[in-house]
Amino acid sequence: MTEKSDVVDWLQSNPDVFLEHPELLDGLNLPHETNAASLIGYQIQRLRDQNAELGQRLDQLTGIASDNERLMRRLHRLTLEVMARRSIPAFLEQMFDKLIADFNADLVTLHLTEGASALAALERVSLHPDNQPEWFERTLARGRIECGRLTRSKLDWLFGELDEPIGSAALVPVAGSGLLAIGARSVERFAPGMGTLFLELLAETIAFRLDLPDSERRKRA
Repeated sequence: MTEKSDVVDWLQSNPDVFLEHPELLDGLNLPHETNAASLIGYQIQRLRDQNAELGQRLDQLTGIASDNERLMRRLHRLTLEVMARRSIPAFLEQMFDKLIADFNADLVTLHLTEGASALAALERVSLHPDNQPEWFERTLARGRIECGRLTRSKLDWLFGELDEPIGSAALVPVAGSGLLAIGARSVERFAPGMGTLFLELLAETIAFRLDLPDSERRKRA
């Protein structure tokens, strides 16, 4: 017995069948009157609907491209401003402040496995040469940015005990030697699947400025 799918496949392979056998149209059950003119009108309406859908998709892609361009320009300005700072502590403090002011973040901390002891004096920088949590080591080993909601234990370790909860966060590995944690009160600010190119470039900027091991290999390459 012939299945409907077989008929559909055959019609798709023979798009001229109704031109060669217009009498077949007489028995079709169409949304409008059952004649050739209504079939053409139905096809035209379907094409209009498809074009409208494609137009919406194009508008969405154009909007994403515009947002990315604005984000890259802001990253460029941030890089120029923070790289002008002569000392590493001044560079980090400026970067933290700019992320909070210009990129809708509420808290920013940097956790390093190595670095100058002077950095430990900064309020938002922590050195962890030993005894890192397993999840911290795994995140550095994977080297992939993670966005979304975090467990309370991770939030406490990254940001300390807070009066107001962090709704979402981005964990940004830095050259395998550090983790930049960016937190927001909003649960929608950092979501799984969001674009991370900006954060990747930011991590490279930090690694280069702090002269971390991986960034040194990039310089020689």
